[in-house]
Amino acid sequence: MNITGHLLPEWAPVESVLLVWPYPHGDWQVNYADIVECYWGILAALSAEIPVALLLHPSLDRTEFDNEIRRRALKVANIQVRVTLYDDTWIRDYGPLTTSEGYIAYTFNGWGGKYSAVNDNAVASGLGDVLSSPVKKYDFVCEGGGLETDGETLLVNANCIVDDNRNPGWDRAKIEDYFRTTLGLKKIAWLDDICLTGDDTDGHIDTIARFASSDRIVYAGPNPEHVDAEILAQLHQQISALAQANSWEIMALPSPAYRSLLDERFLPCTYANFLIVNDCVFAPVYGLKEDAEAVRVLTAAFPQSRVIPVRCEALLEQHGSLHCATMQIGRLA
Repeated sequence: MNITGHLLPEWAPVESVLLVWPYPHGDWQVNYADIVECYWGILAALSAEIPVALLLHPSLDRTEFDNEIRRRALKVANIQVRVTLYDDTWIRDYGPLTTSEGYIAYTFNGWGGKYSAVNDNAVASGLGDVLSSPVKKYDFVCEGGGLETDGETLLVNANCIVDDNRNPGWDRAKIEDYFRTTLGLKKIAWLDDICLTGDDTDGHIDTIARFASSDRIVYAGPNPEHVDAEILAQLHQQISALAQANSWEIMALPSPAYRSLLDERFLPCTYANFLIVNDCVFAPVYGLKEDAEAVRVLTAAFPQSRVIPVRCEALLEQHGSLHCATMQIGRLA
């Protein structure tokens, strides 16, 4: 197996962002009006700064959608709409990953077979008219939200990687070798047994800890009043140990105890699910008192960037947030 370059960090130059639109009879039907309004807010924020490749489900009216873009006075020149079949909107987990030499995609099986994913799994390979290079597809099952890198080190959480529902019989050593080959990264840093209540991804890294630079990590900080207080404390301990071993600075984000607006169940509300696009950091906010502190931490973590808050509480109802709903397309040399 030939190495296809190294996985680029999210702060590498970005040429566009993928966004997948919700449709009425998909998983968003329980809060469809709210989620559509949320996506319009995301599209407005992104398209003001970067071209957006927007995937639209065939069940939606393309003409009506184009008219709504104009009615909302969005930056039309930055929005490319493409009608595509998909199951769900979490493009982070089945979209193409950018390496230094091209685009790759792993196999997506609905987070270990929890949900139907046949259409989602086919999306990346069919984006030839959006990308500047074909996508190299691998049989290994892994989601983009489970991978975090600074371009040299791969940061992952074992719960959603070493999993017989994804890759039966693969142990940690075999997975490390595979990541070194397919992602071109020499060092792998593991977290273990970190999964917030309601997170059906089994603990994606992009909900708990992210690189802000090659020597700085931001993460979901401790909260003794949280339903997951013990898990967050374990996360703090593990991140602190990794930081000491790797000479990383760590910065804690607030971790709100958040209940569903629909049925009051606890949801994995995280500020770590931000999106880096060139000189901007798009920060998910939720109409909570913790929003201001989260923006303050991210502003300090990214001193050369503009932090742009985006309301995302509707996304929480399906256990994700802003990073989960987007995928940056890196610029190839």
